Amino acid sequence: MLDGTHVRASVPLSIQGRFRSRKGGTTQNVLVAITFDLKFAYVLAGWEGSAHDSRVLTDALRRPRRFNIPEGKYYLADAGYGIRNGIISPYRGDRYHLKEFSDHRPENANELFNLRHSSLRTTVERVFGRSVFVC
Repeated sequence: MLDGTHVRASVPLSIQGRFRSRKGGTTQNVLVAITFDLKFAYVLAGWEGSAHDSRVLTDALRRPRRFNIPEGKYYLADAGYGIRNGIISPYRGDRYHLKEFSDHRPENANELFNLRHSSLRTTVERVFGRSVFVC
């Protein structure tokens, strides 16, 4: 699974604007790839909190010690990573979050895919919940 998380950051006043997240605090946008056995496969920290997830991923794919997606393999990611080779993101415009299915069953193949995608992606959230980032 692939996801980003925001970690609080203390940065000089002169650059705080770039590190301000959409929720108002100064953060770093940290890209993390996690295996299904809940181990970190890749971490890229340091991007300002205002950076979009897809921009951070593009940088990770271009770095000398780059994030590598093995041929024939895929990472589950949220819609913020867009459509690209090796990334499986949910269908836009169809129900996605688990709570949206609490009273209703999936009505079509896209919603069923999104339900299963969301169920698998809770793994990455569990890893974030157990981890403490020190940057």
